[in-house]
Amino acid sequence: MSKLIPPEVIERTLKGIAIPARPQVLVQLENELTRDDPDPRVIVRLVSGDVGLSAAVLKTVNSPFFGLSRRISSVAQAVNLLGMRSAAQIVTGLVLRAAIAGKAGSLERFWDSAEKVAGIASHIALSIPRGPRDEAYCFGLFHDVGIPILLQKFPDYRQTLALADKLSDRPFTAVEEERHATDHATLGYLVAKGWFLPEAICEGILYHHDPSVFDDRDVVSSQALTLIAINALAEHFHDEYFRLRSNSSWERMGDRALAHLGLQEDEYCDLREDLTTTVG
Repeated sequence: MSKLIPPEVIERTLKGIAIPARPQVLVQLENELTRDDPDPRVIVRLVSGDVGLSAAVLKTVNSPFFGLSRRISSVAQAVNLLGMRSAAQIVTGLVLRAAIAGKAGSLERFWDSAEKVAGIASHIALSIPRGPRDEAYCFGLFHDVGIPILLQKFPDYRQTLALADKLSDRPFTAVEEERHATDHATLGYLVAKGWFLPEAICEGILYHHDPSVFDDRDVVSSQALTLIAINALAEHFHDEYFRLRSNSSWERMGDRALAHLGLQEDEYCDLREDLTTTVG
């Protein structure tokens, strides 16, 4: 399983950085879900109590990626169709955006991309046996959470992003470490742990830029590897379709990701065509 992060690495990562507090709505959702007989009406009431969150949930579940047969118009319908835990996973990802808002408009492009990647990841998860659809969506929104935090911390971090995008022979996180003595994957892991997300999501965030985890199966769980693989494929499709560019991370781990998911070339092409139709 994932190795413990040494205390000195945690201290260095968090130097001058405040981890956003876990929103109270997530605490209340977890308290209800861990009851012996959770009440869906409580889940609906908690989500519906925040107008912005309610609207975001409806927008998410009505997106083409969720493939619902009919458009839903209430949080109660969403919880009924998706189930309480699925709805809670979606809510977890959505409140993240509000918790790390940044300056008005400064992170709109980042969150727009994150939402698209999350939707694509959810769609991919539906296409594989026992695909973790809910976790894949939450992971898609959460995996790069360290980036907006570092954007607010370091004035020159956008230059780091541009440089890391160009260097296909070096991991993204290595460039960050060199320039800022920290990286968004470690920071994202600490945020996810602080928010008590499932261990597979935490592990996956920590290692999502490290292709070697597919070779050493003792590093992370199989569930975390699946989330890493689904997300890598989702980001690849996103960049290819929406940004008309290649993805350097995919070049490093694409073959391993497809092998882990058990996708042959023809299945990959079919999925790519299906997603193109869905997005279009």
